[in-house]
Amino acid sequence: MTAVLRADTGSGHSAAEGRALRRTLAVLLLIVLFSGFQQSYFTPLFQALGDRYHAGVTALSWTVTGPALTAAVATPLLAALGDRHGHLRVLRLTTAAVVAGAALIALAPGYPLLVAGRVLQGCLAGFLPLMAGLVRQRHGMRDTRRAIAYLSAALMLGVLLGSACSSLLLRTAGVGAVLWVPAAGTAVGLGLLCAGHGEPTGRPAAGGRVDWPGAGLLATALVLVLLALHDGAAWGWRSPGTLGCLAAGALLLAAWVVVQLRTPAPLIDVRRLLRPRLLPVFAVGACVHAIVLGGQVSYSTYLTSPAGLGLPPSSVGLVLLPAFCGMTLLSACANRLGRAMGLRRVMVLGAALVLLGAVGLLLRHSTAADLAVTLACCGAGTGLISAAARILVVDGLRAEETAAGAGLFELLVSLGTAVGSAVTAAVLTTHGGGHQAYLTAWTVGTGVAVVGLAAALLVRVPGGSRRGVSPGAGAAAARRTS
Repeated sequence: MTAVLRADTGSGHSAAEGRALRRTLAVLLLIVLFSGFQQSYFTPLFQALGDRYHAGVTALSWTVTGPALTAAVATPLLAALGDRHGHLRVLRLTTAAVVAGAALIALAPGYPLLVAGRVLQGCLAGFLPLMAGLVRQRHGMRDTRRAIAYLSAALMLGVLLGSACSSLLLRTAGVGAVLWVPAAGTAVGLGLLCAGHGEPTGRPAAGGRVDWPGAGLLATALVLVLLALHDGAAWGWRSPGTLGCLAAGALLLAAWVVVQLRTPAPLIDVRRLLRPRLLPVFAVGACVHAIVLGGQVSYSTYLTSPAGLGLPPSSVGLVLLPAFCGMTLLSACANRLGRAMGLRRVMVLGAALVLLGAVGLLLRHSTAADLAVTLACCGAGTGLISAAARILVVDGLRAEETAAGAGLFELLVSLGTAVGSAVTAAVLTTHGGGHQAYLTAWTVGTGVAVVGLAAALLVRVPGGSRRGVSPGAGAAAARRTS
């Protein structure tokens, strides 16, 4: 990737500009690499952590739902802070929070502190919006598109390494060694970022008030809804607690939308969310992440559960390895494929691969090889969509909107992951965790994949984003059609 990066960033730049961009990306790629690591290294550890902390499937799923919930609330907040106070400054603080969360996980004496560390780790969802804003501000849209493709590929490579290294270290060194790897790696990236090897601070960002009340209202509403989905099976779906949480969460979400529409500087631009050009892109991203990342508890526990394949925990990463390889390779190729065949077709191809994998998982899951092949299809589709969707979102924005617009996409995919995890846990708990429970969860996932493919078919790409035409033209066309 280094050689390709050198060639790409050198085109159309002076030697000094090319070196500055490569230095910037080198540090950002390192941080994003360990960000991806932290999104997958827990998957092979579920069984071992469950035994260590005496936690069942419902409790373990909070290690996915918790950080996804944090990401849903923190991402637009971090993007807004970056736009107002400087992307680099906020990126440094966010990276420090993620390092603290990873260290807390490694040191946690009990399960509640482990979940608290995972919740703090959820701030890593703010990395890509802040990085996109940083690169866009300093190097322009053309380099931002390339940077997004490379950062998405590094994210997927980190996901790949997280699963593979976690399985290997679990077998050779134990759980403790695995938990310290992301803390150490992200700390190195933070050190380089603070030492000035990353992007200079640049021009002062625009000031303005951050919508803290909107953030609090959104967080409360999401916690109530996800709590009901997550624990509804244990409480009883018709119990006062479940119905009360759902009703209160729905009312607060409705109130939050009204507040956002009336606030001069809202946390989330709801009108932008509902733009016809962007809405299908957001829907595809949310659906795919709900299936692939939100459903990871079902894949990993099925591999190790007596109701599934009954494999040792250290084998989980090896079975998932083809999926993460597909994510990494196709994410890196998404920008070039977009220039060759159009980003809309890349989105449709990615959604079709995810649906193929979901159907395959439902029909063939009797061996580890079956799961490896079907999840590889899901991973390949996720890689294409992760990169192509981020490029489409950023392509139609002005420079000062980059972090906020990218943050909106990260919010929705994080919310998709949180809802997918909560629903998966609820289905497995409701059906007793047996073989039929997994089939039911995967049937729901297949339905979500159908919705994702339908949304991908509705994606409309402005002229500048179809085949790598001038990004400026794409942004102008996007604003006219929005």
